[in-house]
Amino acid sequence: MTTTRWWRIVKPRSGIEGVVAEMTWSDPAGRAVVVEAQSGQAVSVARGELVTVVDVDGHQVGDMWAIDATDPSQWLSAGHTRDRSERLFPAVGGQFCDQRGEPILQVVADTSPGVHDMLFPPCDRWLYEGRGLLGHPNCRDNFLAALSSAGISLPIVPDPVNLFQNSGPQPDGRLLIGTAASRPGDAISFLAQRDLVFVLTACSVDYPPLNNGHCGPLRIEISLTGRA
Repeated sequence: MTTTRWWRIVKPRSGIEGVVAEMTWSDPAGRAVVVEAQSGQAVSVARGELVTVVDVDGHQVGDMWAIDATDPSQWLSAGHTRDRSERLFPAVGGQFCDQRGEPILQVVADTSPGVHDMLFPPCDRWLYEGRGLLGHPNCRDNFLAALSSAGISLPIVPDPVNLFQNSGPQPDGRLLIGTAASRPGDAISFLAQRDLVFVLTACSVDYPPLNNGHCGPLRIEISLTGRA
């Protein structure tokens, strides 16, 4: 029987302060947890397990990170992934890499339209403060809180993989942000290439067009299907 540890961050009131609930889950058939709107989760994933991120209601971006559980100084690097794959986002069968170019996650399936991003940082409090939204939930703080609850501290906040984010480069060089193209139930699945701490935040941008002007939940599903 496999035991997976979940750390749940429930809508921080300000900064990274919030209610942190630690849970354990045991289920050989698979495990699932909902990442509520404008919140974050950290979960341990074993090498060979299959991780699926589901857009529950549609049009919701998820910021994803993967940190090596054995050596937290190694994490999924968006820049090194672009370099090694020579793509803006890996195709099905492609790999995400760490800072040394070593595989950390493999894309094994994608039922969404396939529109994702690896160019934007997580939303942060300064983004919202610039719009006059003080104390607004944000993915940077939710990531830091989730990571802290898992007992990990990094020297930087790595750029995330922005699942379902519709912000592709235009011919004139602009990055045009549109509504996430994902539909209710669309999902993308990854095979863990090593033991990981997997972090997912449900993007907190609640004004158009990114999340269609409304923040919704995501679901993480982990199964033994891919175990090597």
